[in-house]
Amino acid sequence: MQQTKPEAQLTAEDVAAWLAEDPTFLLRHPKVLRDLELRHDCAPAVSLIERQVQLLRHENDALREELEGLLAVARYNDRTGTRLHQLTLELMRADSLTAVVEVLRAGLREGFQADAVALLLFGDSEPAEGLPVPCLPEDDDRLASLNNFIMDRRPRCGRMRGEQLEQLFGSGATRVNSAAIVPLVADQGVQGLLGIGSHQADRFHEGQGTVYLTQLGQLAGEALAAHRTTVA
Repeated sequence: MQQTKPEAQLTAEDVAAWLAEDPTFLLRHPKVLRDLELRHDCAPAVSLIERQVQLLRHENDALREELEGLLAVARYNDRTGTRLHQLTLELMRADSLTAVVEVLRAGLREGFQADAVALLLFGDSEPAEGLPVPCLPEDDDRLASLNNFIMDRRPRCGRMRGEQLEQLFGSGATRVNSAAIVPLVADQGVQGLLGIGSHQADRFHEGQGTVYLTQLGQLAGEALAAHRTTVA
């Protein structure tokens, strides 16, 4: 007697795949749709349509939150770009090394809400104009803790070591809980370092972008080089 082959059993995955290929099936068979129910862990049963609405609402909320985050970043970048443009104009108008330093300090404190601003210039000597900014040779032992910033020529953000903060911010280092250290780069070489400090521990962090800080370092570096009689 010929044996009949057992019929293949449909799995849940088979049903899900079939419904995905025919999304109008439940519309053509409303009785099936009416009888379908999905149950939450501890909640009353809800209809499939209600569950779909809940899922769509959740996805919509997630997309709205993501969009709001992107808009916040865009607004922040727009404000930062405007402030950097204004600072660039002020640096162009500066007619002396002292004026460049004053523009940087005022611009970062007022326009970028920095709690502390520090400048350290490189060179063997400094113009005799009473500039209240420390100037050290690049090979000075006191710069050992900052050598990585000088060599990399790129800004770094986050929680800095105590000796790094002390070298830049002096007695105000204890109040700086996060900082950005920006090399001041010009065609003539690295002119020095700019420290931007914050009392907030999370104002500057390692994961943040440094595009605007890099541009700031180049702008300030060229402005300083244009008014210096000696360069590193």
